[in-house]
Amino acid sequence: PLVNYLPNPLRNRLAPHVRTYTAGGLRRLFNPLPVQVLHHSCIFGGYDNIEHRHPRLGHWLKQTLYTAEKTPFQALGISHWLVLEKQPA
Repeated sequence: PLVNYLPNPLRNRLAPHVRTYTAGGLRRLFNPLPVQVLHHSCIFGGYDNIEHRHPRLGHWLKQTLYTAEKTPFQALGISHWLVLEKQPA
C-alpha cells in the first residue's frame, strides 16, 4: 500500500500497471479541456478491511485519517477528489 509514496522510477518498476498522479499532474490532464476546477482535495482510503478484522484499530485508523483530511496532512491522501465545471464552448 505504501508503493504509491515511492519516487516515480522505483514505483513504476515495482508496479508498472498502476497509474498515479500528483495534484499538478492531474490538473495538467484537464488543461486542454474547457473545464474549470471548482474543488480539488486529497482523501485517504476507507480501510474497511482493517476495521473488519481489527475493529478497534480500524476505527481508530479511520477516525485519525478522516481528521487528517482537514489538515495540511491532506496532501498525503492517496485519492484525489475533483469537482469540475464544464465551460461553454
